[in-house]
Amino acid sequence: MIKLITIDVDGTLVTPLKKLTKINKDAIKKAKDKGIHIALVSGRPFHSMIHLIKELKLTEEGHFTICQNGSYIFDNVSQKPISGTYQYPRDLMEVDKLLSGYKLELSCMDDVGFYSKRQIPNFYTIIDAKINRMPIQTVSYKDWQEDKKFGRFLILGGASEIKRFIKNMPEKLKTDYYSVQTAPFLIEVMNKNTNKGFATKLMADKLGIGMDEVMAIGNEKNDIPMLEKAGFAVAMENAVDELKTHADFITRSNRKSGVGYAIEKLLANDCKIFV
Repeated sequence: MIKLITIDVDGTLVTPLKKLTKINKDAIKKAKDKGIHIALVSGRPFHSMIHLIKELKLTEEGHFTICQNGSYIFDNVSQKPISGTYQYPRDLMEVDKLLSGYKLELSCMDDVGFYSKRQIPNFYTIIDAKINRMPIQTVSYKDWQEDKKFGRFLILGGASEIKRFIKNMPEKLKTDYYSVQTAPFLIEVMNKNTNKGFATKLMADKLGIGMDEVMAIGNEKNDIPMLEKAGFAVAMENAVDELKTHADFITRSNRKSGVGYAIEKLLANDCKIFV
């Protein structure tokens, strides 16, 4: 029996215009009414998901939000982090050095801010800050205290330059960090012990729920660890092919309320008959 549903946000829960559909809202309400815990799971910070949490009425006890690809778990009632896996200024400067020779820009985020060392950030940094609903704060990375905590770093640039970097990705970025491309213009970098799957397991443990009682829904590469750990894995029709290979069921696209469709199937069949 499913007791927890974890739902990715962009490309999954919301439409391409970043809106919630009535079908998705109604299905989530039905799941809540049956006592199922709901957790939104995203690369976004908590700040940029509050409007979705309120619109879905996930502000009651027992509902949580996993932010920045698992770096933070927030309690929706207190709106405070209850768990975190961080990176520090020394990591930021180390990753920044790895970008030498590339036309790429490194930004970073904690649970309250979006930071760039450039007075005039590039186009892709500006776009990502808007998606995250956070103003860009210009800072000098070397001036931070050593214990300053970050959730994720963002490597931003044109698609061709991102591809070139991935093709020649430094070994240190592979071994010392968890990095994943989540858009043609973006690579996200987290603590090597952080991902959506790790955070989902941690949250399920706090709730006393087994991973076989979790349904996860996603569309991108950073959702793969979450789908791998979940008892029932759902991929969006618009998901990347790599993620679909990990799915037990492929639902409709985010344009067609695929989240609501999958939840309705769950409530009707308890995951026994998905057709």
